Amino acid sequence: VIGFDASVRRLPGVSLAESLAEAVSGADVVLSLTSPMQALKTAREVAALISDSGAIYADLNQATPSTKRSLATNFPEGMFVDGSLAVSGSEADPELALSASGPATQKLADALSGLPITVDVVSAVPGDAAARALLRSLLVEGISNAVIDTLWAAETLGMQDWAFDEVLREFDGSSAASIKASLASTSKNFKPLQMEMQNVLEMLSESGYESTMLAPIQFNHGRIMHGKKIPHTK
Repeated sequence: VIGFDASVRRLPGVSLAESLAEAVSGADVVLSLTSPMQALKTAREVAALISDSGAIYADLNQATPSTKRSLATNFPEGMFVDGSLAVSGSEADPELALSASGPATQKLADALSGLPITVDVVSAVPGDAAARALLRSLLVEGISNAVIDTLWAAETLGMQDWAFDEVLREFDGSSAASIKASLASTSKNFKPLQMEMQNVLEMLSESGYESTMLAPIQFNHGRIMHGKKIPHTK
């Protein structure tokens, strides 16, 4: 493994090249892990260096699907991979998982097969892996911000300690089955849920707290009322 970073001169376990050209020379796989703002500049510079080599270029930066498709146009057919890297486990024993799409995805999976990394081959379409990564972010951040909103609301009522314990109990008891049941219940019972959320709104108005999540929840209930179906519910 040979790395290049204009701002880093030493990195334990990795030989650092003096230039981008030196780093990618003779490479079978080039992994781009830079800032989203530098992704296009880096792709163009690398494309000029490896386009005749047949190497695989994998952009692992966070970006929109359209940005990934734009990056792919800088490379000859069969060289580009749109990737999203996830790291779990401990720092001493990390577990790496790569979700990848694009025309060179299967070639990349084969090239990395002997390494301790799981490669999820999504499709041959650049941007599909990026879309999955952003949808996961929507889910994770949505959950996180719903919890934050609940704790802030509870704080105005002097119930933040109870609310924190209640959040932990809710997550301890959650499962795939409970999520499915919750979606089905919301799909069928949005009317009483609308009334319940109105009561929440009135309570928080009295406490002086302006919820960050109530408006979108109420908006979703309105969409359901007007016939928008929740996927995977009857």
